[in-house]
Amino acid sequence: MRWSFLQDTTSARDLLLDCRSEAQYAAGTLPGAYGAALVKKPIGSGPKSQEFLNGMVQAVKKLAKDKETVVCFDEGQGMYASRMAWILRSAGLKNAMLLSRKFSDFSTQDLKAGPGQIEPEGASARSSPGMIMLINHLQKELTRVQLIDARTPEEYEGELPRMISPEPGSMCGRIPGSINWDWRSLYNQEGVLRDKMEIIMDIKRMGFMQERPTVIYDFNGARSCTMALVMHCCGYRNISVYLGSWMEWRKSNLPKQNFHPWLN
Repeated sequence: MRWSFLQDTTSARDLLLDCRSEAQYAAGTLPGAYGAALVKKPIGSGPKSQEFLNGMVQAVKKLAKDKETVVCFDEGQGMYASRMAWILRSAGLKNAMLLSRKFSDFSTQDLKAGPGQIEPEGASARSSPGMIMLINHLQKELTRVQLIDARTPEEYEGELPRMISPEPGSMCGRIPGSINWDWRSLYNQEGVLRDKMEIIMDIKRMGFMQERPTVIYDFNGARSCTMALVMHCCGYRNISVYLGSWMEWRKSNLPKQNFHPWLN
């Protein structure tokens, strides 16, 4: 069964967003794709982060005005492309999709110079839409939601502060009450999203309830967005992503489990 948020091909009717780094984008991208490296920046719950988030969305909406679909892609398994797609969907752009093909599958002959990086529009801070969770809201709802930790078991158990490039002295731990569902389990050995029915069976085995509000977090809110797209496609409509995730929560005075510095 097909994932409805994936798109196999692109056309002139699509707005392409390259969510790789600025250096990767400058080396060549898909024809007509705009650089969206700004989606890799940390996004927390404060006014400056919300202003940046709103400005990014407004910039994309302006470019997408006459486009049929917004297609996001990155260099890997779609973490940051998913982050962009989920943010755009949260802001009302329901046509935000992920490119199903891996960027590495494209020949260098297919790549061109892009029109440039997206710059956030000037926008005031405002409250995030329902599909994005802020830290103060999560604090209030912590005992009422299904809280999913999309990180690896090592991160969840406090053995590592983050999956990639952990730094000595970084704080390990998790948000109390969270249930670990390793983001990597969504993929097969080839790095492709597993069959939809297999994922639905996984969700049922873990006991997640459709009628209960669900919040997903990881280290910086990227892996969570892939999981959110998957769960939404599996029939879970009351899904939110805590974009600040552990990167923000660890710096707060809120309760934590397995909280300690990583000494390597």
